[in-house]
Amino acid sequence: MPHYAATGIDLHVHTTASDGTLSPREVVNLALQLGLEALGITDHDSVAGIDEAQAAASSLGLLIIPGLELSIDTEGSEIHLLGYLLDHHYEPLTTTLKALREERLERVEEMVGILNQMGYPIRLTRVMELAGKGSAGRLHVARCLVEIGAVESVKEAFAKLLGREGPAYVPRYKLPVEGAIELINSSGGIPILAHPGLLEDDGLVTELCEQGIAGLEVYHPEHTKEQSTCYRELCERKGLLITGGSDYHGPGAKEGAHLGAKGINRSELARLYQSKGLELSISGQNY
Repeated sequence: MPHYAATGIDLHVHTTASDGTLSPREVVNLALQLGLEALGITDHDSVAGIDEAQAAASSLGLLIIPGLELSIDTEGSEIHLLGYLLDHHYEPLTTTLKALREERLERVEEMVGILNQMGYPIRLTRVMELAGKGSAGRLHVARCLVEIGAVESVKEAFAKLLGREGPAYVPRYKLPVEGAIELINSSGGIPILAHPGLLEDDGLVTELCEQGIAGLEVYHPEHTKEQSTCYRELCERKGLLITGGSDYHGPGAKEGAHLGAKGINRSELARLYQSKGLELSISGQNY
């Protein structure tokens, strides 16, 4: 049995519905092996994995929290916004996400074309095979580059070719901050700023908190202990919600991002539920 879970509640998990390598059912099975209590399914621009995860976890004592992760744009920076406890069948949400996924595909096609011109013989059909039913993205292109031996790792692919400053990087449409927050709110969800430490701009973090974000992802594998402490104190001062998660994409996909490696406790999760007037029930106990 895997032995690296550090927390029982992991609120940042990706599946094959976007760029994860495990299906929602496989993620649920792994979570059960690890003894986790709750998972937030937060695929990029997709809620397609939530029903499968909830069905797999039904009656097994694992709580599945519906969510998603949106890329948003502000002053040239890419920001990720998590949404929790939303109605993932809400039509305006699903319609918007469909449009975003179509745009992602166009972006992938352009990146593959650039890489082919640079001499990297990757095929769009293989990128789509790796994406499966999920939303194709840069991570699938990176995996193709690893397969053909052009780079040794996904990390190297991003550093050399696909990162923001890389020669094969293609910008994509991102929702504006106000639009993304409104989309999550109108879906009945809770907008949370993902991994604020990766922005490397605490002034921007504070500014976003003033724009209607309900909380911060305090705990994340790429946050230092000092950053987590700083963001926790910021949440306490401003009355914001605290979340955390592993940003899990599958075995070995991200260094240190093991399922359950980061997360929150029951009282923090209860606050999330209470903010929507809901009662948390987990492992037979109400909070």
